[in-house]
Amino acid sequence: MNDILLMKCIVIGFILAAPIGPVNLICIRYTLSEGRISGLMVGMGAALADALYGAGAAAGLSILTVFISEYDTVFRWGGGAFIILLGIASFRAQPRSISDNKGSKHSSYRLCTGVFLLTLTNPVTIFTFIAFFSSFGIALSVRDMPTTLLASLGVFIGSALWWGVLTSIVCLFRSRVTPHVIVQTNKIAGIIIILLGMISIVGL
Repeated sequence: MNDILLMKCIVIGFILAAPIGPVNLICIRYTLSEGRISGLMVGMGAALADALYGAGAAAGLSILTVFISEYDTVFRWGGGAFIILLGIASFRAQPRSISDNKGSKHSSYRLCTGVFLLTLTNPVTIFTFIAFFSSFGIALSVRDMPTTLLASLGVFIGSALWWGVLTSIVCLFRSRVTPHVIVQTNKIAGIIIILLGMISIVGL
């Protein structure tokens, strides 16, 4: 029974991480310009947030849902502003060589933390998890804290798998991409990310 629960949550984590949005674009941008480690740190930040929301959905935390609904505007403006800042940083970014990334451990941790907080500011996430967990019958399978943690772990594994797949695909093309192309990609991604941030604020 627990094996089935874990597999369901892995599938859900993978599916919900895959749609192209701000975090996916940020991951692609950092993978192209700074390497796979930076791209993975973006993904891990999102995966940790997904795992937290997955735990909340599995446990049926109605209080969390009410809180997010009540402060929906705050979450949208905060998340939207952060997305816009990331978009501006992406637009202005210059490609780095592999040697430039050796001392970037602290910046990678900050990047992971920033994306974690960004993902948490998306009010739609918790409701999406609740909808998927209801459809997959996961809420009925979660009976106690161990099964709640198992569901959360499954979501994290599934989300992390997606980010591994995405960064691997991007890295296949990275060696063939010139610095000029990376700069142009950063600018295009930056503009799209800024627009997505504005859409988040407006609430379309």
